[in-house]
Amino acid sequence: MATNIESLLHCTDLTISPKTIVELAKTIDVDLQAGYQQLITIDQDIGGVGLHNIHRRDGEYFTGNYRVEFRPLFRPIQYVFAWVTDEDLVWNARRIVQDSCLHVENAVKYRFDIPEGENASLGVLLSKRTVTTKLEPSFLVLLRKLNRVVYRTAKHSVEDIRIDAHRFTPADSLAVYLICRWAGVRLLEPTGIFNVWKRPA
Repeated sequence: MATNIESLLHCTDLTISPKTIVELAKTIDVDLQAGYQQLITIDQDIGGVGLHNIHRRDGEYFTGNYRVEFRPLFRPIQYVFAWVTDEDLVWNARRIVQDSCLHVENAVKYRFDIPEGENASLGVLLSKRTVTTKLEPSFLVLLRKLNRVVYRTAKHSVEDIRIDAHRFTPADSLAVYLICRWAGVRLLEPTGIFNVWKRPA
């Protein structure tokens, strides 16, 4: 696992170790069903809305378990599901990272009532006074580092001649997903969204 991602992991209160995440990535590679079940267990411990409760079955297909107005927040997690279960974690690692970070970006917008139509990047959002004055300094530092060293790398330009380079390992991508889920819960919990997010049965 990349050192910068490992250091981000240590800034959270997640109890999973980098070694466990590396082993989890290997398990997913050789036994997707068993590895995915392990990931779901960790995800469930984080709480909030994640891979463990994002879907509901609609016939033979899955659909979002969230109310339509919360789609921007939780759709990126469904994309993570698609990338993880596509049976090619090496190729999909960057996509997992990008969509995990997009969940955080949209959580910041939701928490601070910034319109979805405002095309502000996470970096711009984290420099707004309305955001910086209300987040704990150490948490703000973590989010800025996540944006600077992870999210920006995942959103590489199509002009980048190294476009096919694998910027993240499978373990990196799973670690970033878990970090972003933890950060997403921390951002969203004060809003009360976890009491109202679910579609009626």
